[in-house]
Amino acid sequence: MNYSAMIQNRRSVHAFREKEVPSEAIGQLRSYYEKTCPRLVPEIATELIVLDKDAQPALESSAGYNQFLIGAPHYLLLMSAPHSYAAINAGYMMEDLVLKLTELDIDTCWMTFTDSDKIKKALSLATPLEVAAIVAFGYGEKTAKKLRLNILSMSQIDVRAEQQYYAPKKGVNDLVHMGSWSNKSGLDEMMDFYDNMLWQSFYAASLSPSYLNRQPYGFLVQDHSIYLVQQEDAYTDNLDAALDLGIVMLHFSAVASQWAGQVRWELSPAAPDGLPEGLRSAAVYHM
Repeated sequence: MNYSAMIQNRRSVHAFREKEVPSEAIGQLRSYYEKTCPRLVPEIATELIVLDKDAQPALESSAGYNQFLIGAPHYLLLMSAPHSYAAINAGYMMEDLVLKLTELDIDTCWMTFTDSDKIKKALSLATPLEVAAIVAFGYGEKTAKKLRLNILSMSQIDVRAEQQYYAPKKGVNDLVHMGSWSNKSGLDEMMDFYDNMLWQSFYAASLSPSYLNRQPYGFLVQDHSIYLVQQEDAYTDNLDAALDLGIVMLHFSAVASQWAGQVRWELSPAAPDGLPEGLRSAAVYHM
């Protein structure tokens, strides 16, 4: 898969046509999940369940986008064994499946939920695994461009035409810090030294979807290591925060691996120097 292209081409849509996805494409997705889909934590047992639109009534009161269910012809449920890293692993895996669907010209929308047992009961799922991630998929409705106001201050209002409701808030220069938090000195020189690999990887990370596009994370480059740093966010609960971290790790590592071979994240490393209060190190990649 050309991850760079798929990450830039992926669309998060909030309205789907009734057209069903062909069984051949769903078969390709299942095969990809079984044989190719990367696992951040391979020892965690998972299962992929594909639902059709008949599942909508069961999901109506238990899942949605910002509490509203997105009607779609199909839904993906990623089930997971209980584990302290289950949600991060699910975010990593499910986003890879989203990119596979993008490669198949199929649109997606991440869904939120709060109660795995409620969903399992509503869907009559008899499994010890827990619901870890949900994505709606199908063929999106064509929508007109919408204006997004990014109000930095009363004198700085950026107006952009956006499609499909998605626009990252933070670019590479906002997300990446050098040596200590909020320091940007040396960032451009580092990008040049690594011959564009890091810029491409950080750019892919900046395009990661997150709950309400909050992007409550950043990167700290220190001593030949890249730390993924989690920031506290009043709007993002623990589950969504963990899914967000898995997604951004997938985007970064998928693109970086195309340049530097397989990229492995170490989860919950010791905190690096220079992190302000309220931030914690979620993962580290040693260059």
